[in-house]
Amino acid sequence: MKVKFTTFFLTLLMSLFSFVGFAQLDPPADDDPPAAPINSKLIWLALAGIVFAVIYFKNNFQKTKTIK
Repeated sequence: MKVKFTTFFLTLLMSLFSFVGFAQLDPPADDDPPAAPINSKLIWLALAGIVFAVIYFKNNFQKTKTIK
């Protein structure tokens, strides 16, 4: 169980860093409208993903617990 938690945590951490690394604004062009900033929404996206994962694994654990 500890190995699965460590693997899950490291995967989550690395994907979070990769999203943050690519969330940069492009320099504005003359004719194009400015790019939409997504830096402020990454925290909410990460929190929603964590909440979804907790709910999913909690439900999955309860289903396997009732089967045994």
